[in-house]
Parts: sequence; structure tokens; C-alpha cells
Amino acid sequence: LGLAAHRTFGSQGHSPPSHGSGHGDRSVHKGSLQLGRGSSKRRIGFEVHEAPGSCPASGFIWTHGLTSSMGDEIGGGWPFAGIADIASVMPVTRYDARGHGISDPACSEGYTWHAMGSDVVELQKAWRKQHVFLGGTSMGAAASLYAVLQEPSAFQGLILATPPTCYETRRKFVPFYLESIEMARKEGLEEAKRVASKKTRPPIFMETERGRNQFEAGWKTKSAMGLERYCAALEGAVLSDLPGPDQLKTIEVPTLILAWRSDVQHPLET
Repeated sequence: LGLAAHRTFGSQGHSPPSHGSGHGDRSVHKGSLQLGRGSSKRRIGFEVHEAPGSCPASGFIWTHGLTSSMGDEIGGGWPFAGIADIASVMPVTRYDARGHGISDPACSEGYTWHAMGSDVVELQKAWRKQHVFLGGTSMGAAASLYAVLQEPSAFQGLILATPPTCYETRRKFVPFYLESIEMARKEGLEEAKRVASKKTRPPIFMETERGRNQFEAGWKTKSAMGLERYCAALEGAVLSDLPGPDQLKTIEVPTLILAWRSDVQHPLET
């Protein structure tokens, strides 16, 4: 699984999208799942990728990043559909996090990383695989960590791609999230996009055409979320942080961390 992840993330800027090309033998099952109870009940959309010869007793659950979605990843957003290639090793479940993509908005518990970790745990229980591995990028990496802490015996490994800021560094970014929320509520998402377009993007995204196109792909997804869901997701990010160092030390599963340089919102120091 780790080797498959290295191939997936190591070629993002150079290989063509794999979804639908050269993978005719891979099946994709789509559906929705009800999570929560009572007033917190909601449905999330998911899809399961399977390939002949993959390990049927194992499974990999992938969680996308903030304001992204399954459709965004396949349509050109990071990580450019490559996650589905891991299905050659074991079945892969991808899903739209609460309030993202085709999933229902969150209820009273909001959009915190801890709450999203609970959704991952519910997904794992519904899937009923013997060996389950987790992975995610940025927000998805954080949700995966919280899931493992909530159910330590349920998961056998982690792939954490571009982990987000944390602790003191994260607190420095809170004003930027609040500024984005205020801008969107006062001026609308189009103006928020215009302001964002003037900000410096990580160099890795500027090295290839696909990376440069990621901005437009990402904002297409943000616009589709609508103003309320977009702002609610950012408010969840304001209230979130990684688990404390003492908690992280209790995680004893094999973990692959895939980080890159020159991205202030996903720094190597995390």
C-alpha cells in the first residue's frame, strides 16, 4: 500500500488522469450512507473502487481536503484522481465529507476535524472489512488521525498526505480563515475567488499545467458548495487542530507521511 501511495503522489504533476483510462477492469460502486442518529442524521455520498486481484479482506478509506470533494479530485483538483489507483492493491472507498460534494450538511456538531473523524469510524463499521487503512490530504489527514484515536484497534495503517498546520503555527492562520469567511459573506464567492487568485500558491502547483489548472478546478467545487456550506466548512477549520502530541504518541500503526516543501499551509514542520 505504501509503494502504491508513493507511485500515486510521486507522479501527480506529470501523468495523465487515470480515472477511466486504462482501467476498464476496475469497478466503481456508488451510493450513499446514513450516518448519525436522531436530529444529527445525514447522508454522505461515497464510491468504492475495486480491481481484480486486489485483497478483498482489506480496504482503504480516503478523505479529501477542505472544500474539496470526490468530483473535484477526479475533475482536476488535488490529488488529481490518482487515489483510485490504490484499488490495484485493495478496495478503496472515497466519500464526500459532511457538507462537501453530494453529502448532506453537518448538523449541530459542525465541521470540526474531530467530528469528521467520527464519520470515518462510522464508514469503517459499515464497510466491515477485516483490515482497514486510512488516508487523507490536509483536512482528510487530520480526520484520519482522529478516527484512529477514537477506535485504535479498528485500523491497521495511515497515509497522511500534506498534513495541515497545527498548534502555534495553526493559530497564526486563524485570522486568514476568518478574513476569507468575512469576505465571502460580504462580497460573495466570486469576489472571494478574485482575492484568492492574487495570493501566492505553492510552487509545486506552478510547475505543471495540471497544477496551474488546480486553482480553477478547486474554485469550481467551492462555488458549487454555495456560500453557507463554504463558510461553515471554513468555520470548522477555525475550530480545529491536530490532536495533541501526547495523543499522537499513542498511535502505534505504521504511518506513511507524504509532505512537500514550500507550502506554508502544509508545512514540513507538522
